Amino acid sequence: MPAASSSGLKRSRPASQSVRCGKQPIEKGRWAAKGTKPLPEQASVKYVLTLIVVHVCRKVLFIPTEVKVMLYSLGLFFGSLVCDFLPLPNVYMGQRDNVFNVYYVKVAWAWLLLVVGSFILLTSATIGCGHREIIKRNMSRLLVGTFMWYFWSQCFFGYVENRTGSCLGKAIIRNKIDCNSAGFHWHSFDISGHAFLLVYINLFILEEAKTIDGWEGIRDQIRMEDHHRGEVQNPGETKTVLDSLTPYDMAILKMNYEQFTPYIRCIFCVMTMMSVLSDVMLVCTIIFFHTMPQKVAGGAIGIAVWFLTYRVWFKRDASPGQPGCGLFQYQNMKEKTKEVPLRRRSSICKDHRDNLPMFMGMPLYGLKKEKEDKKKEEKKRDYEREEERSSMDDYGEGGEGRGPSWTGPHGDSASSRSWRR
Repeated sequence: MPAASSSGLKRSRPASQSVRCGKQPIEKGRWAAKGTKPLPEQASVKYVLTLIVVHVCRKVLFIPTEVKVMLYSLGLFFGSLVCDFLPLPNVYMGQRDNVFNVYYVKVAWAWLLLVVGSFILLTSATIGCGHREIIKRNMSRLLVGTFMWYFWSQCFFGYVENRTGSCLGKAIIRNKIDCNSAGFHWHSFDISGHAFLLVYINLFILEEAKTIDGWEGIRDQIRMEDHHRGEVQNPGETKTVLDSLTPYDMAILKMNYEQFTPYIRCIFCVMTMMSVLSDVMLVCTIIFFHTMPQKVAGGAIGIAVWFLTYRVWFKRDASPGQPGCGLFQYQNMKEKTKEVPLRRRSSICKDHRDNLPMFMGMPLYGLKKEKEDKKKEEKKRDYEREEERSSMDDYGEGGEGRGPSWTGPHGDSASSRSWRR
């Protein structure tokens, strides 16, 4: 028995020690996280460096569209007008067979289909949660752009050149191909296909790249939605933008976002380089190739095609839609902070300043009680003066026969007390 009791004491000793030390066992459950928000994961160095690169690309690419259109218009008109009358130097970028002209501008639309097409496919598969209808609708903008490029640059510009031209030295030849093959020169109004292509590609990339605006915030929304779905919902609790997604769509969104986001960032950087290279080649076109009317006509058609598609048609319901359309709205999710009106804050500060003694603009909290006591004394004196004044008025009017209008704590009236004084 003594041994058993001693062993029992030994066994119960750790529990008693834990109680004395105040270390209670940590209980985990849904109630422990109630009223709290999940914290984001710790960012790695690679992730931070990637965001810095993406931020730099955003600063380079996301120049306001109106500013770009204005710069293109002024450059095509005034820049071309000046270069038409100035002697141009013989440099490598002024040759038609330079490497950038041959391997980029000549096949620029193929590069756009590869790079921008991959960007649209991955982003639409993510924000569309794998729905084929949303992917097809977003990819149809690329189809519309391809049709516009083929119609204007391959059909319309060639038709205008054949209709407005003549074969120098052989007027009987009415075809550009036959004229050039015979060794003659075809003179016509040749609308600059380079100006049209480079302007349209730049505006096309700028519009499609807007999908990445707010992309990093999807991670926070996924984390918040997982937390809300794992907790008991309160009637007054605010909902996230992903609240309408089904569990299957939510699972597809998380999987696609984690898998595709690194590729989307890389493609976005390549799109930025394409835009910068297109601007450089447009400057070379303005300086070295075509005449001012030809370049202005090509650039104006490119701007008009962009405006009619992205600013007019794609905003309607019966259209491929704007970039970033999916099952949920993830852009412009930042709520405006509610600020206290300045007039209200100033009134609060004024009341606070009036209630406290000030020294060199700072309130003296230690003298607050003393100031309040002085105010009470002043109020008391004012009250006694009013009593004396009212009692003298009653006495002067012959109020002896009247009963006292006010009785003090000792049973005497205000007039008698004033008479005793």
